[in-house]
Amino acid sequence: MSLICSEVELCEAARAISSALMKSEKVLLKVREGSPQHRLTAENIRAFQIALALIRHEQGAQGAFAFDKDELLRAREAFDSVRSRVEKILPKFAAGTPQHTLAVRRIRAFEIAVCLIQRYLENKS
Repeated sequence: MSLICSEVELCEAARAISSALMKSEKVLLKVREGSPQHRLTAENIRAFQIALALIRHEQGAQGAFAFDKDELLRAREAFDSVRSRVEKILPKFAAGTPQHTLAVRRIRAFEIAVCLIQRYLENKS
């Protein structure tokens, strides 16, 4: 899996993932702790945080970070799951609507995140 994207695409991906992160953080406050939805939302939040760190690294930001293999694998699974859910609802939105545009941007951002996670996993091996 190769990642070929511009600085603009990285910025757009970071923006879409940041938006999903903020929305998830709000949801986390409203769901019962210990529930499956709480656990899933917390896992998604961690995946979004990892992706944002990898995007910043890709953009040349300095700073050390380290993710273990299990954490990266869970993040990749979370993105695959979230992307799948967005792809399932995409046909419900008419092309050109804000909802459709948001869904398309999130799908692309999640694809970029998975590529970055995969590359980081391969580099750790």
